[in-house]
Amino acid sequence: MRTADLQVWIGLSLLVMWLAVVVVALTGRGIGIQRASWPTLVASGAAAALFAVYGGIVDAVADPAPLAAADGPTLRWMVGHRTGVLTPVMAQVSNAGGTPGMTVLTAIGVALLTWKRRFRDAIVVLVAGAVAGPLVSAYKHLYARPRPPAATQLVAEPSYALPSGHSLSSMVVVGILAVVVTRMLHSALRRILTVSAAALVIATIGVSRLYLGVHWLTDVLAGWSLGGAWLSLCTVALVYRRPRQTGIEDLRRLPAHSSLVDSSPAARPHRAPGRTPEATTVAISSGPPRAHPAVPTTPIS
Repeated sequence: MRTADLQVWIGLSLLVMWLAVVVVALTGRGIGIQRASWPTLVASGAAAALFAVYGGIVDAVADPAPLAAADGPTLRWMVGHRTGVLTPVMAQVSNAGGTPGMTVLTAIGVALLTWKRRFRDAIVVLVAGAVAGPLVSAYKHLYARPRPPAATQLVAEPSYALPSGHSLSSMVVVGILAVVVTRMLHSALRRILTVSAAALVIATIGVSRLYLGVHWLTDVLAGWSLGGAWLSLCTVALVYRRPRQTGIEDLRRLPAHSSLVDSSPAARPHRAPGRTPEATTVAISSGPPRAHPAVPTTPIS
């Protein structure tokens, strides 16, 4: 937890830098700002904001702050509301949201996208899912936070608690697949349903970890926020588009009054008075008048 304050400052610094970029983009000043589209700016801003939130959650655990004080009551409430019907359901949900389940889901998504020849989407989904595992492991060993007491755990979990790997991985894998599918849909209703279904799956997996007693509330919140930051960065790779270069064909399509075409009288070709454009063209192409040879005449007798 010694790096908690540093992560808070990093997150806030990234957020301030993003706000500065947005201000520059709105004023239309700066070099290269036009290369960033608005979807790119929104996704990158979400990444900075979620990482700042993640740093705040970790800092709340380290201090501790009122947010961390909710860990104990949340765990006791979950344990007190366990039922014989709900427990096996939550166990299956937790298994599906683990590393094997997310790996299979990533592989299926990559295979389908490759089959549809959406290679860019397939690469982004593959990278997003592949990085999620090492990201969880690195941060768990960085904090080394103990899990809840073994008496409350319905399944054995030997690793550290913060952040929740199930919450982070499901946020990344399910989230990036939802982003890809949403960009392929044209109906607003279908997009809303896709995002809602993905959010429900992610939330259920996180709650299942609390229900099974293997994570604190802040573990799950940290997993969602850090996973959301990585998801947002991956979304940047999906929505970024290079600006289209203006070519000769584009200039030809411009109207005569366009500022890129000089339509002033000085730029127009000189035309002799009284001549039509066709006559001018003929005169230019024919050159000076030629002298015709004299035709001998025979006197009429």
